[in-house]
Amino acid sequence: MFQSTLRSSPVIVAVGAVGMIAFFFTNGFFIENFIRSLIAFVLVPLAIIFANSKHLWFSHQLRWMVHLSRKLLLSTFIFIGGVLLSYELLTMIPYSVGFILHLCVLIISSLIYWAPLLLKCPFRKPREYSDRMAYFSITSAVFFIYHQGAFLYYDATPTLGFMIAGLTAMLITLLYLFIIWHQSEKHIDSPTVEGYIRSIPGRKNS
Repeated sequence: MFQSTLRSSPVIVAVGAVGMIAFFFTNGFFIENFIRSLIAFVLVPLAIIFANSKHLWFSHQLRWMVHLSRKLLLSTFIFIGGVLLSYELLTMIPYSVGFILHLCVLIISSLIYWAPLLLKCPFRKPREYSDRMAYFSITSAVFFIYHQGAFLYYDATPTLGFMIAGLTAMLITLLYLFIIWHQSEKHIDSPTVEGYIRSIPGRKNS
């Protein structure tokens, strides 16, 4: 057992050294991008999907998200301010405070961003797919343009990993929206179709 520990020690030291070198070489950018990407593009969307499956939107504490998911323009501005600009603004104060504040803002802003795309609530009519696609296209374009501008401003590319993770998540979301839109178009509402052909018994012409 002691010998196996000795054999594994160089491996542990090597992995630790590589991690430390990567951390200091990137000035912590890799760790920052990983944490931000994990929150904004993995944990928050999964949390909304989980809330859909458990019907948590009936809770009064979460009704604000349901109402806010209907306001696409406001959600867009919150996404720009909370997910993008807050990182720049909060790096101007001491790191230990600024980054923690940014993560708090990031969680709330990401929830608001993903809600119009993923939230499903039994007591609210879902958004039209055309509206969702327009909202998604605008926010994705802003996300990409913002990072391209940031790369010109900085000598390095501190948010490159966050941009790559974001664009990957957005491409997956685009595919998801196309699939569910296509599936919804295949569903035929029989009474509606029948009403186009002949009058449905029991209904009076207005």
